Amino acid sequence: MERLAVDLALQQRAEGHQATIYCTSHPGQLASQALDAGIPVHAFGKQDGFSPRLILALARRLRADRADVLHAHNALVLHYAVAAARLAGVPVVINTRHGPNFRWDPHCEAIWRRTIHWADAVVFVSEGVRKHCTSYNRLSQKNTHVIYNGLNLESFLSHRAQPGAHRPQIRFGAVGRLVPSKAHTVLVRAFGQIADTLPEAELHILGDGPSRLDIAQTIESLGLSKRVTLHGASRDVAGFLSTLDIFVQSSIDEGLPISLMEAMAAGLPVISTRLPGLAELAPENIVAAYCAPGEPQALADAMLRVARSRDLPSLGERARNWATRFGIDETWRKYEMLFEDVLRRKSRSPLRHFVYHRSSSLFERGL
Repeated sequence: MERLAVDLALQQRAEGHQATIYCTSHPGQLASQALDAGIPVHAFGKQDGFSPRLILALARRLRADRADVLHAHNALVLHYAVAAARLAGVPVVINTRHGPNFRWDPHCEAIWRRTIHWADAVVFVSEGVRKHCTSYNRLSQKNTHVIYNGLNLESFLSHRAQPGAHRPQIRFGAVGRLVPSKAHTVLVRAFGQIADTLPEAELHILGDGPSRLDIAQTIESLGLSKRVTLHGASRDVAGFLSTLDIFVQSSIDEGLPISLMEAMAAGLPVISTRLPGLAELAPENIVAAYCAPGEPQALADAMLRVARSRDLPSLGERARNWATRFGIDETWRKYEMLFEDVLRRKSRSPLRHFVYHRSSSLFERGL
């Protein structure tokens, strides 16, 4: 979600628009990249619990920025976005849902369900996510849209992985925030089940987050400290991916993960849990293996099967070719058409300034 918000803002700025990023609590690790490109980033310091103060602060900032469109990413910022936009006179509010969020508190989903009617349009990142969210909340699909996430392909296409080039060593890897929905402990347990069979295999995890301690303890308890490495957060995702042989997506709750697109663009065979929307991103004949989510044994079987394949280079090349259709320029073009259409219908004025309003992990843990 944060990667997409920054990449869209960069694309907008490159095409002559103004873009501003709002963070409900703290700026996040990608803020420096936006600031370096001249994109303002405002953090509002929200704590747990409902915050009327946040609505007023957002409204003041929106008025100062003279925003035309407020783009709220995910469900739990939408009620703040709608209220602040009304106070500030912002003509258009668009909401993007990045995942089905199977394990959310029903109370949180109820807030989104009641607020969504005040948004001018709802975007889902895949047909699978749209189907799940509209069915679960008993909503009509009218005024909903599907726009696939995209990424800046250049850096990943230019940092090409060489899967299988250093056999018998096999380097499995994962990229993502260390949060429960990414199920990194399941990944570590799966790796533990194949560690003896593949004595020269390694597991590398790039990212940071609140689950780091649990993951580290799982690694220690399984005696895998010398073979599993937690690299922490890094902006050099392309460089990290280029060192791997196989990418593993172990999530139990996911929309359309950009990390999976990045891995495919780097030319890596990918193993993924089977979740709504992922088959749209990477069909069966593109992904090296799919497996059931939340099951270490199923993931271990898939990892072992792919690691033993003598076809890793061609699997990676197939993924690489498929990934070229997910450029950020195409994603932005579809958002731009939507923004302009809604703004034209509501205000008949030219489009000049987009504001991205995204939630942080702290905000998502409590209203």
